[in-house]
Amino acid sequence: MHRARASFVRPATLVAALLAVSGCSGGGEPAAKVPDPSPSGLVHYTPATGSPAPAASPSPTGSKECVQTAAMSVEQLTDYLKQLRSTSGNYQTRGLTLDSSGLNFTPEDIKRPCEAVSVKLAHYWVDLKKTHEANVVSGARYEYSYTLIGVASHTAGPQDGRLPDTAPPGPSACRGTVSVAYLGEDLALRDLPYDLKLVDSTAPVPVKVIGDGVLSAIYVSPPHPDSC
Repeated sequence: MHRARASFVRPATLVAALLAVSGCSGGGEPAAKVPDPSPSGLVHYTPATGSPAPAASPSPTGSKECVQTAAMSVEQLTDYLKQLRSTSGNYQTRGLTLDSSGLNFTPEDIKRPCEAVSVKLAHYWVDLKKTHEANVVSGARYEYSYTLIGVASHTAGPQDGRLPDTAPPGPSACRGTVSVAYLGEDLALRDLPYDLKLVDSTAPVPVKVIGDGVLSAIYVSPPHPDSC
């Protein structure tokens, strides 16, 4: 039987970062550039530095493109974040990742969000119990149940960095963890994976979680599941 302790945290207030741009008019005076009003419109921004911004308008040649996300629906924002590439340059790497240290936001310079985005992160205990010993015909079989540890909203961007307090709790004997980053409605226990690969390693592995707003999910196995 699945067990869940509904310990939900209200989403944190989305932090909006308003970024302005300037161009040059034909008369030599700076002319304000109006951002594309559509949710996916690209505007220009100048990366923050360690010193206060100068009084003069930034040069268009030093600006970079960013995407306005404040008016996006959950579906639009989910698709956008799934397609947002990381600075690593590796194929199919994402700008918002979930690993054993938690959520990390490192998107490439173009098409990054102009403002901060709010992402939900849920952690679950996975309790294992062996129901069948391994033999020459088949491997060991287990049954397992989920318990919700907690859900919290975290603000990612527009600056790069690892989000504090997002790492999953460490596994213990016969108890692993599943962590899910998502948008929109909270997940049900039936949405969680029931085909986990049990290995003698605590390195996180990606798993599939049902849900339109799911961005990423990882499983951390107990250190020695065969002893459960």
